[in-house]
Order: sequence, then C-alpha cells, then structure tokens
Amino acid sequence: MIKPIAVNDTRRASRRQNFMIRATIGSESGQQHAGRVRDLSAEGLKIELDDAPVTPMKRGETVFIEMRGIGRVKASIVWRRSHWYGVRFDRPIKPERAVKSVGTRANAAELAKLVVVPGRAAAR
Repeated sequence: MIKPIAVNDTRRASRRQNFMIRATIGSESGQQHAGRVRDLSAEGLKIELDDAPVTPMKRGETVFIEMRGIGRVKASIVWRRSHWYGVRFDRPIKPERAVKSVGTRANAAELAKLVVVPGRAAAR
C-alpha cells in the first residue's frame, strides 16, 4: 500500500504529497514523454521522465499532464534539471484523486492483472 508523506515546505502555497505514480507529459509541439510523478500538490508536481528529451522543454512552455485519477491537465514548466521537471497547473487539482486511484493491498492482485510488460504476454 502506498502511503503518501506530507512534505513540510514553507516555500509552497499547497501541501505536497510525496509518492510515485506514472504520468505522461506532452508539449504543444507534439513531444510526449512518460515518467514518474514524485511530488504532487493542488498547484503542481515534480516529474522524473523515463528518458531525457532530445529537445528539452523550456521554462514557461505550455504542457499537458495526464495521470490516473486526475485526467489531462494544462500546465507550464517552471524548472528543469536533466530529465526532472517542475510543473505548475493552470488550475488547481485535487491530488487525493491520484492517491486514491493507486489502490490498496486489497485490490493489488486485480491491479496487477492490468500490467503489461513489452515483449511479454499479459498475466492472467
């Protein structure tokens, strides 16, 4: 079971949840990258991309974040370090929706059936 950890950081206006969930970030130019959300708040997130983009997204660039429980959200890049990005949402979200969508130990077996590893048959 994933247990979110509240991060006390006085620089932030919103409380952040520290956990890991898969997400996709896409730019208006058509770039799309998969990654892991590491920090999530109502106003933004930190994402670690699986691979560093050939053309890095720039500060201020408009992007779209897609993640389970939240859906597609318009945002902008606020910082970048290699394949790590800080993103601010255009409108606040409800981060607890992403946390709730991850699941619990009770439904872990059912969720595991949905995992597909490239090059392998899905578990049944």
